[in-house]
Amino acid sequence: MTDETPESRVQEIRLMRGMRSSEVARAAKMDPSTYNKIDKGKRGVSPQFAKELAFALRVGRLDLLAEIGAPIRNDASDDLQNMALDIEQSLPPEVYHTLSVPEVDVSPQAGMGAIVSDIVEHQRPVDHWSFPRNLVSAFVSDPSKLTIIRVAGDSMEPDYCAGDRILVDTGHTTPSPAGVYVLWDGLGVVLKRVEVVMGSEPKRIRIMSINPAYPAYELALDDVRINGRVVGKWTWK
Repeated sequence: MTDETPESRVQEIRLMRGMRSSEVARAAKMDPSTYNKIDKGKRGVSPQFAKELAFALRVGRLDLLAEIGAPIRNDASDDLQNMALDIEQSLPPEVYHTLSVPEVDVSPQAGMGAIVSDIVEHQRPVDHWSFPRNLVSAFVSDPSKLTIIRVAGDSMEPDYCAGDRILVDTGHTTPSPAGVYVLWDGLGVVLKRVEVVMGSEPKRIRIMSINPAYPAYELALDDVRINGRVVGKWTWK
């Protein structure tokens, strides 16, 4: 949940569940545009969609009609069991076992530079990847914050090569512990190893490449924007 007031009860529950709009629409077997109207409070929850939508969000149907901020009913699990008997066979088995992660076309420069118009989390997805939800949840606290981007440049070789896809936890925006992060360094979005300079005040970070041809540099923490920590990668052989 964020500090912003949800636009609807459905959106409030979706955010509590850490689910994306596309995941809920798919699980409820709804047209995404129809679901988005309900999610944004522009359309009510009709009897036509109530059963599947409640099942997708793992709540009782009455919870969908409650006011924003109302607690989830204690007997919601009983309602879920009854609904599951009706529709679980019609849902694809992977719906609740996979996580859809967007890929954004930013291509952070692993060398020096690459001016971009926006930070990673504001880019429009170009694709979505599916992962086992339980596997991803073991490594990140909020799987809904994951994003996939491609590497460009050679400063992080041999660990990260141009064309590699990396999995970034955009919910991890503090450079601790030391590790590989995607950040905006004042010139563009870059992929670098980052660590806090111990004892520095105000806080500074050391930004390093793996390729020894690229020198390390330091910046004030307030002068950079940490877009996320790298938690995985794919390399095609």
